[in-house]
Amino acid sequence: MIKRTITKLLLFILLGIPIWFACSQETNAIPPRFTLMESQHTGVLFSNNVEDTKEHNILRYANFYGGAGVGIGDFNNDGLQDLYFAGNQVSDKLYLNRGNLKFEDVTQTSGILDDGGWSTGVTIADINNDGYQDIYVSRELYDDNPKWRTNLLYLNKGDGTFIESAQKLGIANNQRTRHSTFLDYDKDGLLDLFLLTQPPNPGSLSSFKGTELLQPEYSLKLYKNLDGSFQDITQSTGLDLVGFPNGVSASDVNNDGWTDLYIANDFYAPDFLFINNQDGTFTNTIDTAFNHISYFSMGVDIADINNDSLLDIFVLDMVPEDNFRLKSNMSGMDRNSFWKVLEDGGHYQYMYNTLQLNNGNATFSDVAQLTGMAATDWSWSNLVADFDNDGLKDVYVTNGLLKDIRNTDGDKKVAEYINKTRLNWIQKNPDGGNLKSVFDIINLEEALAPIPSQPLRNYAFKNQGNLKFQKTMEEWGLNEVSFSNGAAYADLDNDGDLDIVVNNINEEAFVYRNNSEKISNANYIRLELKEKNNKPVFGARVTLHLEGEVQVIETTNVRGIYSTSEPFVHFGLGAAKKTDSIEIVWPNNTKSVERNLAANKTYQIHMDEGLSFARTIQKRNTVFDETTNTFALKHRHVENEFDDYEQQVLLPHKLSQFGPALAIADVNNDGLEDIYIGGATGLSGAIYLQNKNGGYDLSNQQLLQSEAPYEDVDALFTDINNDGHKDLFVVSGGNEYPVNDPHYLDRLYLNDGNGNFSKAAIINAYRISGSKVIAEDYDNDGDIDIFVGGRHLPHQYPKPTASTILQNNDGQLVNVTDSIAPDLLNIGMVTDGIWSDYDLDGDTDLILAGEWMPITIFNNQDGRLTKTENPDLADTSGWWFSIAKGDFDNDGDEDFISGNLGLNYKYKTTAEKPFDVYYNDFDGNEKYDIVLGYYNDDKHFPLRGFSCSSEQVPALKNKIQKYDKFASLELESVYGSKNLENALHYKAKTFESSYIENLGEGRFKISPLPRMAQFSNINDMLVDDFNNDGHLDVLSIGNLFVSEVETPRNDAGTGLLLLGNGKGNFTPKNNLESGFFAKGDAKKIKMHTHQKQKKILVANNNDVLQFFSVREKTN
Repeated sequence: MIKRTITKLLLFILLGIPIWFACSQETNAIPPRFTLMESQHTGVLFSNNVEDTKEHNILRYANFYGGAGVGIGDFNNDGLQDLYFAGNQVSDKLYLNRGNLKFEDVTQTSGILDDGGWSTGVTIADINNDGYQDIYVSRELYDDNPKWRTNLLYLNKGDGTFIESAQKLGIANNQRTRHSTFLDYDKDGLLDLFLLTQPPNPGSLSSFKGTELLQPEYSLKLYKNLDGSFQDITQSTGLDLVGFPNGVSASDVNNDGWTDLYIANDFYAPDFLFINNQDGTFTNTIDTAFNHISYFSMGVDIADINNDSLLDIFVLDMVPEDNFRLKSNMSGMDRNSFWKVLEDGGHYQYMYNTLQLNNGNATFSDVAQLTGMAATDWSWSNLVADFDNDGLKDVYVTNGLLKDIRNTDGDKKVAEYINKTRLNWIQKNPDGGNLKSVFDIINLEEALAPIPSQPLRNYAFKNQGNLKFQKTMEEWGLNEVSFSNGAAYADLDNDGDLDIVVNNINEEAFVYRNNSEKISNANYIRLELKEKNNKPVFGARVTLHLEGEVQVIETTNVRGIYSTSEPFVHFGLGAAKKTDSIEIVWPNNTKSVERNLAANKTYQIHMDEGLSFARTIQKRNTVFDETTNTFALKHRHVENEFDDYEQQVLLPHKLSQFGPALAIADVNNDGLEDIYIGGATGLSGAIYLQNKNGGYDLSNQQLLQSEAPYEDVDALFTDINNDGHKDLFVVSGGNEYPVNDPHYLDRLYLNDGNGNFSKAAIINAYRISGSKVIAEDYDNDGDIDIFVGGRHLPHQYPKPTASTILQNNDGQLVNVTDSIAPDLLNIGMVTDGIWSDYDLDGDTDLILAGEWMPITIFNNQDGRLTKTENPDLADTSGWWFSIAKGDFDNDGDEDFISGNLGLNYKYKTTAEKPFDVYYNDFDGNEKYDIVLGYYNDDKHFPLRGFSCSSEQVPALKNKIQKYDKFASLELESVYGSKNLENALHYKAKTFESSYIENLGEGRFKISPLPRMAQFSNINDMLVDDFNNDGHLDVLSIGNLFVSEVETPRNDAGTGLLLLGNGKGNFTPKNNLESGFFAKGDAKKIKMHTHQKQKKILVANNNDVLQFFSVREKTN
């Protein structure tokens, strides 16, 4: 830190600028949000110095560079927050805050031990209710010395000294503890202790390497506080699971008033979400609460990130955002390994941060990709708090690893050196030479030299509202590169903003002063929650009401990783001078309400002054009610197993799982609507006839069983032969069969009027894997014609395929595409279409959506359909999944809603920097290869890494050889400019789901749908006036569960109601407001009448058929 000061001084002298003048200029200017304080000022000289030694090193312990934490608490009750730093190979340090961000090292006089142990986590709490903050230190590593990994408890004596008492109180655990948290899980007024106990953490040369690590003896631990001692009660609570825990948060995630536990587990072990059962036990709900989770889960913080009064869960992983580090340090996820983890109960895990948005019904949706916070490199601690006092919670993330131990080339060189050294030793010493350890013969410095070491910048994200976040390291003055681990926040100088303290490896700790008090619109209010007998107040839920908006903070013990932040409740108020009200729901089931509190003050509020209240669940007047569990019809779609990637390694997603089909009609003319739901390949579809008792009877089973080899992806009931009976048309799709296989023929089943069907011929039908069927009398001859969208050419993604016009000639469907609509031949990968007279010329036109396609119009001119180039749609090329129509602005013409990939996917695009795909035989082996491209900064790179790219194009192994080299090459350098020029090439210019307003005269205006509609892709929609206000609304479903394994599934969609205002604007209503919740891989949505009541049906791939009642009247 002295070096920083000297550098500034020399700079001023060299420039000839008086120091007093420079300081004067800085004083008058608006400062950055944060200032890194010099250690010469703060007195904080702590540096967590780590050095590989023969006895202890990264080859013995995989977490050797994992760093340590910092704890913040007022240890001497003087109103100033003090600091405790954990050290790995250095001693822990305790600093007392003397004011003005000056600290005094009191370690030696305070009773803090230096016994050589490896300290990692710091947990600060008053565990004995005496009014003084105690310190619990988690320790680990050191396989051969349990004493050095035994946890320590420093009881605060209240006189500036501490006494180590872990053994005395029964919590001197030596199992290797990463961190801990105190919580009152049973509401008895005493803080209990939960430990993140670890299995051994073996490096590549550890004796534990290759052994089974997830053993019961290494399970998590819960110690109950018996008011003077602690008792291990883990076995009776349901918490005795084993993982590789890094972080923990104790928070009430399901709003029942009881503290739950989220545990972030490293490696293949899944995270745990333990819901408090209110009876002394917990239930792990990770599989039902989340559609996917992080893989290398690191730190975790829980907070209401979007001010909807629900606590969200932010978990860090370690994937870089820049192309070089991503491709050189992360070898990628092997398909077999991914599915092995899932089969072993590890859930769907991806190497990305997850920001799990709370749906309010015990489920969560990951929106990390949407927020831009999915990739923050090798991250450790995440802190979610309002750092700029604007009323929105921001995010700070620590980053960096002393050596990039996952650098693929470096790892290979280390292994080569060790193996060569071993071989040389054996050759010289055939009898073994009394070698006790490989570390006796290797030069550790030489062995580790090939591993790169790159300090990284920590991340800061400013919350802009509406789940938009902006990286603000530069603007906020957080530019230092480092190897940072544990971090905590507190108002260290009592000026009303949150300062940040960071524990670094091999560098002095960072103490950042927050300068918000010098910046406008940064008012605040702070609460110190107390109880007269010093009972714990962790779990207090505080809600601030201000000008129609709410903020919620729940008090908890630890945040991020290894660390404890201040215990205060801190709200930013922006420009507001006072609050409307603050409501505190205390852990003892009482409530306090404070009104009109003035800004820029700290208030002390006591739990014992709260008033009793009855906790109630608000009953909402929703539009829909799910009735799946009670509905008369029970049906589950079952998907067949097929590996699309055996044919095309670099396929971005499977093409074999786009069913089931769903169609509704009264097929037996009894006045009751019946249901057809399609089957996957090898499994028959089903026709359910509704009976007068409200039940359903299977019909036509023999016929449909004979058709089981087909994959049913869409279906339609319509009267083809004009006999007054609804016939059934089924689209055949999937990817299981080769090109031109007869199982891709679409099927027509004629109805005899009693609901009995027989198969009929389609003349000149294409054998194409299809997607969509829509019916219309496009030629105005009085009968129904058919359009069928062609989805793809099997095993030749992304080559275009044809779509089909089937003309109805006196009840016989005939393929007339060549003559009527030749532009449909090789039109692309169509996913949906609608018939619409968009230009009001009296005939019905065709509008298509598709993958790698723009929204495409076929103009109907006297029964011929001609592709029309429209400049307003020229830049709409995307991954469109659906399109629907309606006069949403009440101007007399039809507008459109089109469902795209959404903005919450790994793939990003703009018109200027498009996501793209090339298809060519790049290595001359007569097999065509997929190459996906993306922009990182301003450079165009292959999307996929060296391992899977060379699996698809083996010639790359000899051409490039090294991961680092591949990581540095742009797409042209890898595949050759001529090969790319000659390739089939598509660009996606937008992934936003959009409202396409018809302006008339062939003009359109495209606007993105609300941000909630971008959580996932939209597969299907219903357009209706659901709230009976006279304006058209949209009910959408979606998700894409079949992404390749390096890309997180698009699974954040839960169905969305968009209420229209009749002017082309839409207001999203979440599941709590609408009553509609469809979180599966939802493919089709239809309206159905059952016993004269409207029902919504949702057909999910490989899941149940869902039913929702529609309320006739809503407010």
